Amino acid sequence: MRTPARKSLSLLVVLVTSLGLLLSLFFLIQIWRLRQPATVKLESGIEQTSAFLETTRAGIDVIDQVVGTVYTSTLYLDDTTNALARTIQGTNSFIESAGTFMGEDLINTITNTQKTLDTAKSSALVIDNIMSALSRVPLIGINYNPSLPLSTALGKVSESLDPFQGSLKSFKTDLETTGKNMQAFNEQLLILDQNIKTINKNLDSSRNVIDNYRTQVITLQSWMDQAKASLPTWMNTACWVLTVIILWLMLIQIAILIQAANQIGATRAISETIPEN
Repeated sequence: MRTPARKSLSLLVVLVTSLGLLLSLFFLIQIWRLRQPATVKLESGIEQTSAFLETTRAGIDVIDQVVGTVYTSTLYLDDTTNALARTIQGTNSFIESAGTFMGEDLINTITNTQKTLDTAKSSALVIDNIMSALSRVPLIGINYNPSLPLSTALGKVSESLDPFQGSLKSFKTDLETTGKNMQAFNEQLLILDQNIKTINKNLDSSRNVIDNYRTQVITLQSWMDQAKASLPTWMNTACWVLTVIILWLMLIQIAILIQAANQIGATRAISETIPEN
C-alpha cells in the first residue's frame, strides 16, 4: 500500500515540477522579450517627466521675473513714498512758519504800523492846524490849503490796513487747515510705507522659495537625464539578475524532477519484485 502512494506522490512532484519549469522558461522568455519595449516605455516616461520639469522650470522663471519686477517696483515706490513724506513734512513745516508769519508777525506789524500812523495822524493834525493858522496871517505869506490834509491822508492809510488783518487771519486759518490735512496725509503715507515694506519682505521671502524650487527642479532634471542615460544598463542588469534567479530555480526544479523520476523508477522496481498474492 505504501508503494502506490509513494508512486502517486512522486508523479505529482514530477507534474508540479514540470509545470514550474515551463513557467520559469515562459518567464525567462518574457523577460528578454519585454526588455526592449519596457525600456522604450520607461524612456518615454522619463522624457515626459523631463518635459514637465522643463515646463515647470520655465514657469518658475516667469514667476521669478514677475516677482522681481514687482519687487523692484515696490522698492522704487518705497523710495518715492519716503521722499514724498519728507517733502510733505518740509512743506508742513513751511506752512506752519507761513501761518505764524501771516497770522502773528504780520498782523502785529500791521497793528504796530496802524498805531504809529494814528500817532502820526495826531501829530499831523496839530501840524495842519498850525499851518492853517499861519496861512491866515497876511505878513507871513504862507499859503497852506492842501486838497487832502496830512492827517486825513495818514488816517486813510491806517484805515486801508484794516482789511488786511481780516484777510491775514482767514489766510492763517486756511494755512492751519492745510497743515492739518498735510499732516494727516503724511501719516497715511507712513502707514503706506510700512505696508510697502511688508510687501517687500514677503516678496523677498517668495523669491527665496522660488530659488529653492528652481534648485529642486534642476536637481530632478539632472537626475532624470542620468536615469535616461543609465536606463539600458539598469534594464540589462535587472534582466540578467532575474535570468540568474530563474535559472537557479530551474536547476532546483530539474534536480527535484530527477529525484522524483528516480523515486518512480525505484518504486516500479520494488513493485515488480514483490509477488502478487
